[in-house]
Amino acid sequence: MANLYELPPYRQAQLLWRWAHQGVARVEDLVRDAEKRPCHLPCAPPGPPGKTLAVPGDDGRFHLERAGRILCGGTEAAGAWSHEQHCGWIERDRGPEEWTGSRLDDPDTIVSNSLVAAWTIRRTGPGVDPGTVDRPNRCAAGRYALLHMWPPRPARTAFIRRLRAALVDALGPDCHLCGRYPGAMVDHDHQTGEVRGLLCAFCNRGLDECPHLTDCPKGDYLLTPPAAALRLLYPTSQQWRPKESTRQRKIQMLGFDPFEGLHPAP
Repeated sequence: MANLYELPPYRQAQLLWRWAHQGVARVEDLVRDAEKRPCHLPCAPPGPPGKTLAVPGDDGRFHLERAGRILCGGTEAAGAWSHEQHCGWIERDRGPEEWTGSRLDDPDTIVSNSLVAAWTIRRTGPGVDPGTVDRPNRCAAGRYALLHMWPPRPARTAFIRRLRAALVDALGPDCHLCGRYPGAMVDHDHQTGEVRGLLCAFCNRGLDECPHLTDCPKGDYLLTPPAAALRLLYPTSQQWRPKESTRQRKIQMLGFDPFEGLHPAP
């Protein structure tokens, strides 16, 4: 039977940290109940198989195309693809602005608005590498997964850009876990700093919550990282650290510090 304490010490601590509000017993149950139920990988991207290109449309934006199908479009009629995109904005005293998730009860917020924009596009030129298209020129219509089919924006620092380039050269540009979406994040072990691979946004989300040692795609990835042989290290200065208030709250919930004796602590 699967047991929390079969996991490496740092992974035990990560699970306890993540589910501190539910208590130690619940985390033990989570690991035990997850036996023979491996974590899921993201669904395959929409559209037929094949090479993905970015094609210019007569709406001034580039659209993802594969095997002659515009992925961000709906139905095709006479060479034109239907498009729909949800748009939201807020009205403030100083005028309308795009809503980015801010609180709508701010004093200077008058009202929020939204609409669904619909239009058709026609291809106007040959396809190009999606990585050469700037983000403002990329179509944002269609299913949410399509946003993650575009190559990621360049990393903010030269060091991370070099790490990403080394991973792409050695293991390819697509996610080193699922292989279905472009690798967007340089993943690393938060205890050792060892770079484990390049992950898409879907696989990176919640990876350290995997309760399996093996017999699971995520558990196997954590046990034998694909980039281990490269011996790349993530810079300590750029690793995430929680606020001290959050740290103390977690410790209070558990009754102990799960990272005590482990280095580095989160």
